Amino acid sequence: MIKTDSDSKIFENYCKDKDHALEVERYSLMIFEAFSRIMNFVPEAKDYLSHAAKLHDIGYCVEKKSHHKHAMKIIIDEGIEDFTDEENLITANIARYHRGSLPDENKHEYFAQLSAEKKLLVAQLASFLKIADGLDKPHKNLILRMRAEETPECFNLYLKTVGFKPNLKMAEKKKDLFEYIFKKPLKFVFE
Repeated sequence: MIKTDSDSKIFENYCKDKDHALEVERYSLMIFEAFSRIMNFVPEAKDYLSHAAKLHDIGYCVEKKSHHKHAMKIIIDEGIEDFTDEENLITANIARYHRGSLPDENKHEYFAQLSAEKKLLVAQLASFLKIADGLDKPHKNLILRMRAEETPECFNLYLKTVGFKPNLKMAEKKKDLFEYIFKKPLKFVFE
């Protein structure tokens, strides 16, 4: 069983922007909940995503350019308390793919270590994290709730905001993994 606060040591030691990390976690979980209504995920998926979202930027303590790769390495090396090696590997891979290249088992050794089922889960959850990170680029906590809908042509992610619409430029750039994994365009719609 995954404990929700078991990443606190790594979070406290390495996270430089805790407000951003917690907001990305909140958005990631909102996206997860929105899509959980139309997709099925394993019970532990939400916990993996929560931990990966909180820890996605911890690699900044090493360097900015490859911080996503350093975040993955820190999670693997330090290990989240009470996590198995596989749970750490899954969480680390989700955090790794919040930016940069798409998952590739031929080029990325830690991703290649996962089973086909876990690779798909990592890619799906990382796509949510990547979008959540893009949605928080204004750092203004503008989104109150989300809901998702699948049509024959696309997925719609409806955003209810506090009145101001966030700039979606970064979220648009970061939806590539989602569209690759789910095989349909993603559209953001304000309610």
